[in-house]
Amino acid sequence: MTAIASLLLRDARPDNQAHLLLWDTPNPFELDQITRYNNAQRVNYRENLLQRTDPTAKFLTLHHQVDEEMAAIKAICDQAVKPVVLLEGLDCLITYLNVQPGDYITLFWSSLESTRKLSALLWIILPHKLAPKTWSESRLVRIPHNTL
Repeated sequence: MTAIASLLLRDARPDNQAHLLLWDTPNPFELDQITRYNNAQRVNYRENLLQRTDPTAKFLTLHHQVDEEMAAIKAICDQAVKPVVLLEGLDCLITYLNVQPGDYITLFWSSLESTRKLSALLWIILPHKLAPKTWSESRLVRIPHNTL
């Protein structure tokens, strides 16, 4: 088992808040190993978003729906069948919010960082470059670029 595969995420504290797993090039095999090792459930934000999107809608206006997206992230934790959730694919929302004029990305990160009472321990997998500079170091794990 590689060092990445035996990464202990399930004991993170506080366990009712979001944590960041910064990893530029996760591969499916190691993600599966981490998932099993931590008794976690992998959830893809992109797929979740597609399930929630009206197929007749002409535009996504996620920057006007930051509260709804936060509620969706909470719902993912509420619906989890395992104690730990590994959330993949949130980079699409973060990239979208980054290119929108206004402070939508700041609002998103502020809301996520202050979110409490999540039903499952939430780990969000993101590339290093997308992580906010202000995120608490105690709530993130960095996987170096050259681990493989």
